[in-house]
Amino acid sequence: MKNGMIFILKKLKPYRVSITAAMLLSIVSALSLVLLPDQLKKIASYIENGLGGTLRMDDVLPTVVFFLAALLLYFVGNYLQGVLMSNSTQKLGADLRRELDAKINRLPLSYIDRQSEGDLESRMVNDVDSIITNLSGSIASAPSNALILVLCLILMFQTNLIMSIALLLATAVGFLLSALAIRISQPQFSKQQRELGALYGQINETLSGHLVVKAFNCEEEVRESFRKENEELYRSTFLARFLSDLLQPVTAFSSNLSYIAVCITGAFLRVKLGSAFSLGDIAAFILYANLFSSPLSGLMQTASSLQPVAASALRVKEVLDVPEMREDENTHHPAIKGDVTFRHVRFGYVSGQTIIKDLSLEVRKGQKIAIVGKTGAGKSTLVNLLMHFYDVESGEILLDEIPITEMSEEERSRAISMVLQDVWTFEGSIRENILYGKTDVSNELFEKVLQGTGLSWLMQTLPEGADTILSAQSGISAGQTQLITIARAMIMDAPVLILDEATSHVDTRTEKIIQEAVDRLTSGRTSFVIAHRLSTIRNADQILVMDHGDVVEIGTHTELLKKGQIYAELYRSQFEEERSPAV
Repeated sequence: MKNGMIFILKKLKPYRVSITAAMLLSIVSALSLVLLPDQLKKIASYIENGLGGTLRMDDVLPTVVFFLAALLLYFVGNYLQGVLMSNSTQKLGADLRRELDAKINRLPLSYIDRQSEGDLESRMVNDVDSIITNLSGSIASAPSNALILVLCLILMFQTNLIMSIALLLATAVGFLLSALAIRISQPQFSKQQRELGALYGQINETLSGHLVVKAFNCEEEVRESFRKENEELYRSTFLARFLSDLLQPVTAFSSNLSYIAVCITGAFLRVKLGSAFSLGDIAAFILYANLFSSPLSGLMQTASSLQPVAASALRVKEVLDVPEMREDENTHHPAIKGDVTFRHVRFGYVSGQTIIKDLSLEVRKGQKIAIVGKTGAGKSTLVNLLMHFYDVESGEILLDEIPITEMSEEERSRAISMVLQDVWTFEGSIRENILYGKTDVSNELFEKVLQGTGLSWLMQTLPEGADTILSAQSGISAGQTQLITIARAMIMDAPVLILDEATSHVDTRTEKIIQEAVDRLTSGRTSFVIAHRLSTIRNADQILVMDHGDVVEIGTHTELLKKGQIYAELYRSQFEEERSPAV
């Protein structure tokens, strides 16, 4: 809890002026509230004396006005401090979301790969909301509650020692029980946020694979998985909230016990001391009992509210503390022509599990390089390293003899465009999706790319053409979406092009269209093509055959067939599958 609160206090520094003002207003409200019992005592004394004689309004009226003014000051100060604190915490929430968003974009893919998407979403949404909700009314009220307690103690002991001791003894029971409940509930709040993140991950996973779930009739398994995650969240939330909510009845019991103690002790003193202990003293102490129990309850509630704040803050801090990718320097290298070099590259996603052991490769400008191999051979890993999605363990990768580690991200994105096998589009128009990352594109070039990728006919069939919004209702198939991502890469006009299973989501006819477009648009560019369908890469300048992270064969389609080794075996097996009749 300590580390979480330290983190939050650091994040609140930009708003220390408004928070300080809120605290001062809270203190002013507290001071005005503390004045009320003494004024009530005076009013009660005037009334008591007036019952036996003449009630002098000249004495009562100023006291009543002062009483009402103090009450008004309390309400105004309390309202203003609430506005200031709400504004500050909402800004803090916006800051944390912006910081998390920027941080995620700077995190290495190795970290993202190990995390649940749902859990990261939960940290950005639920944990930040938990911080805002529970922090808003906690910090500003704590100083005023503490001040009220101190002033009440001073004024009570000045009024009557015996009644003060009786009041403290009555409230001590509630204080001890509340402190115990807070201590026990703290671990449950941390568990609650973890379970909420796990549930988010399960929901995200189910929704993204909804078609697979339906196709394999696994609804019951998914429901059972959800039930278990939901049950775990329920248990942790119930325990956390149950223990935390005990504060309210415990403090109410303590408050009522203090009223009883004040009344019994006051009656006893009234009988024993007579007029030396007035009804005004009893009335004042009844109000003191309320004033004393109220801030004590407020402090307990503050401590309770800070527990989910601390738990959520630690989860946010965990993400913000993850080591980032190396920050790019503002480098300015000459425009990349397209030469690519791998020199003794060694890499593994997990420490101690090396995938690429010692890869050396020379690719000249304009060459079309095909990469083939069995699943897990290291094909996608090779291009991921070229894009600098991961850092190599040893060796280096160069573009035109410039190490990619010395290039800025902007330079790399201008030099290399990529089409992943996992199709990604965002909710926006087809035009916006194709021009993603590129704004200075003429209509002529845009139309040329549409025509070259076979999207022109699709635009003609849509009522809004290229301005059609991509959504579930737009009627765009998976293959057509893949064409959009290919057009996005083509329009970047980068000297190096990577196609990672670019035709994995298209039919044979569309594949032919794409293949013709790729042949035209890769002309003069260095291109890396990963493909399982070996028939699509016959015209490659060089074919790299990878196995267990190493390049085991290299040559043209004809040369590799003549060798009769791994590539020839792969090609013959695919050719036989394509020729064999359907059963």
